Amino acid sequence: MRISKLMSLEEAISTYVQDGDLIGIGGLSFWRKPISACREIIKQNKKELTLCTFVGGIEVDMLIAGGCVSEVRSCFVGMEIFGMAPNFRKAVESGSIKISEESEATIALGLRASYLKVPFMPLKGIIGTDIPKVRDDIIQIEDPLGSGIQLMAVPKIDLDVAIIHVPYADEFGNGNIAGAVWMDADMAKTAKKTIIICEKIVETEDIRYLPGKAQLPMQTTTAVVKIPFGAHPSSVYPIYTFDALHIQSYLKMNFTEYKKKFIEVKSHAKYLDNVGGAQMILNILL
Repeated sequence: MRISKLMSLEEAISTYVQDGDLIGIGGLSFWRKPISACREIIKQNKKELTLCTFVGGIEVDMLIAGGCVSEVRSCFVGMEIFGMAPNFRKAVESGSIKISEESEATIALGLRASYLKVPFMPLKGIIGTDIPKVRDDIIQIEDPLGSGIQLMAVPKIDLDVAIIHVPYADEFGNGNIAGAVWMDADMAKTAKKTIIICEKIVETEDIRYLPGKAQLPMQTTTAVVKIPFGAHPSSVYPIYTFDALHIQSYLKMNFTEYKKKFIEVKSHAKYLDNVGGAQMILNILL
């Protein structure tokens, strides 16, 4: 028996995101970031969160500015061509948040270890780098099977919640990713709870035949939320690109002012009005 997992964003965040959780954020940089969920986390004043994401951008920066974050696990956090992530940088320099230095491989293998239910995965590529100097939970070992090869033991990453933004999903929790997947499928499959935010709800039959790089199965999904343009100002292929003008506005504004205008709003429709309405949508549609 299939049960609908559709719910509001407010309900999904209040029910499944708890203070102190390790949160996996899908997407990469300015592509398919669950920004609507991040705004809702700030609105609900969630605290002491650890964020794990492949490449962080505006979503990590605003969650830090909103006082929600105690630790970040990522390969990189920044605004790419737009410069530094200012609130992230200030928090790191002041020591107000902890940084767990990761590489793409340590995140990928950490999630894989969780999926396979083993405490660590072996990795050779970071031997000789400075990562072990700043990570006391990564340990060099010798191949126990006797080859004499030196390896690094990379610990598993057990996500409490994964939040993934996808173009299409059905009401039962099956999601479709049309473009690049990065670590989203692994996050969705390994997290204790997975929230899928989608642009459009489609029939299950449509999900089966949609072209795409990944299909997220309903068995691993806890909640489905429909929010068109919910990844704004990041992009969602093949629907819209990122909003460079809004990202530049974010970087120029005091966060208190930004929060009042774009986060503490009554509805997603009001948010879209505030960021430019129909003209903004026309500017970013692919």
